Amino acid sequence: MSPNAPKSPPPASRGQRLWQHFCRFMVSVFYRRVEYLGLDNVPRHGSVIFCANHVNALVDAMVVQAASPRPIHPLARSGLFRNPFMRPILRLIQAVPIYRKRKTAAAPDVVAQPTSNEDSFRRCFEYLEQLRVILIFPEGQSHSDPKLRALKTGAARLALGAVKHHGTLPQLVPVGLTFTQKGRFRANVLVQFGPPIEFQTPADEPSETTVRRLTATIGEGLEEVTLNVDSWEDLNLLKLMQGFFALRQSRHPTMGERFRSMQRLSATHRRLRLEAPQRVAQLRQKLRRFAALCRRYGVQDYHLHLEYRPLLVSRFILRCLGFLIFVVPLALWGALHSAVPYYCTRFASQLSARGRDQYDTAGMVFGLFFFLAFWGAQVGAVFWHWGSTAALLYGLSLPITAAIALKVGYERLRIQENVRVFFLFLRRSELQEFLTEKRQELEMELAQLVRKTRRI
Repeated sequence: MSPNAPKSPPPASRGQRLWQHFCRFMVSVFYRRVEYLGLDNVPRHGSVIFCANHVNALVDAMVVQAASPRPIHPLARSGLFRNPFMRPILRLIQAVPIYRKRKTAAAPDVVAQPTSNEDSFRRCFEYLEQLRVILIFPEGQSHSDPKLRALKTGAARLALGAVKHHGTLPQLVPVGLTFTQKGRFRANVLVQFGPPIEFQTPADEPSETTVRRLTATIGEGLEEVTLNVDSWEDLNLLKLMQGFFALRQSRHPTMGERFRSMQRLSATHRRLRLEAPQRVAQLRQKLRRFAALCRRYGVQDYHLHLEYRPLLVSRFILRCLGFLIFVVPLALWGALHSAVPYYCTRFASQLSARGRDQYDTAGMVFGLFFFLAFWGAQVGAVFWHWGSTAALLYGLSLPITAAIALKVGYERLRIQENVRVFFLFLRRSELQEFLTEKRQELEMELAQLVRKTRRI
C-alpha cells in the first residue's frame, strides 16, 4: 500500500510552536551535545507515525520534539493527565491519553481493555487524517535495559486502523534515542530518524497476522537506529573495545560515528562469542585488567598518545594562565549565585527518581522550578535595592556565568588530570612505555579476532 500523496499539513497552533521552542531550549540546556541524524527521512508532508525507543521517561518525547521539524502529538499514559503540572502541558500540545490494560477484581486472570482507548484511537485517526504527526513508544514503558524490549502491537494497530478509517497507510518512521550517560547533567544524546518503513498488506491476510508482521517490521527498523546489546557486561566490553580499536583515525568522532562503530563491534562480538568463546573470555579479562591498571594511575587513553615536547607544554601553560585570569572570575560569580538552585535540583532529582530512566525528567522539572524561583528572587532583591538597570544586568549575568561555571568545572578536572599525569610520566617514564606496549598488544589481538570474523 502506497503512502499518502504529498499534501501540506495544517499549520501548527501557537501552543505547539511554543512547546517546540521550549523543548529545544530545555534540551540544549540539559544536554551538552545533541546530534541529529536522518532528518531527511522525516516526511515534510502527509500523516506520520514516529516509532521511538523508550529509555528516558518523559524526556524522550521532548527530545523527539526538539529534533523534529514538524510538531508532534505524543501518546502518553493516562495517569499523566491527572497530574496537575502535566495536564495543562499535555492539553496544550494536544497529546493523546492511552489507558493500560488492567485486571478486573471479579476476574483477576482476565485482562480488560478500557473503552477510553477507543476514543483515544479515534482521536489519533483524526490527527492522521489531518496529515499530522503522532509519536508512539512501541515498547510501552520506559526502561534502562541495554536493548529493545518486546514491542507492543499498538503502533501497528494504529497504522492499520488508519487505513480502515481513511484509506491510507501513515508513513512509519523509526526513531532511535541514544543517551551517553543517563542521570548525568550535561551528557550527550544522539537522535536518529530511520527511513520510512515499507510495508504491504495483502487483502487475503488475516488481520492479526498483518498486525504481528507490521510489529516485527517496526522492530527491525528500530534495531537499525538503536544499539541493542544483550547485557550491561557486554556493553561495557564494547566500550573498552571501542577505546582500543575503533575510531583511531578520527580525532574528534561524532556521536553518529561512535554509534556506527559500536554497532559493528556488537555484531563482531556476537559472532566471536559463538565461534571463539574462549578467546573472547580471555580478551575480556585482559581488557578489564588494562582498564583497572589505567584507573589505578588515573591515565586516560589519550595520555598514551601525547609527546610532552616543549611547545606542547608551553601552550598548555599559557592556556591555563588565560583560563585562570579571564574565565575563572566569571565562573566564581556564576557558581556563587547559582549553587543553591543547582544543588537543590540535584538532591531533589536523586530523591524522587525511581530509576536511571527517570532522573533526567526529574532534573528538568526540578531544575526549571528551582532556578526560576531562586533567580527570580535574586533579581527581585537586586531591583529592590539598586533599581531596574542593575536588576537587568544582574539577571542577564546569571545564565551566562552559570554556563561558564559548568564549563569551568569540567575543564578544571581535565587540567588537574593532565598536570598530575604529566608529573607522573615525568617521574616514571617507563610507565608510559609499559602502558603503551600493553595497549598495542591488545590492539593486535583485537585486529586478529576481527580478521577471524571476516573469514567466517
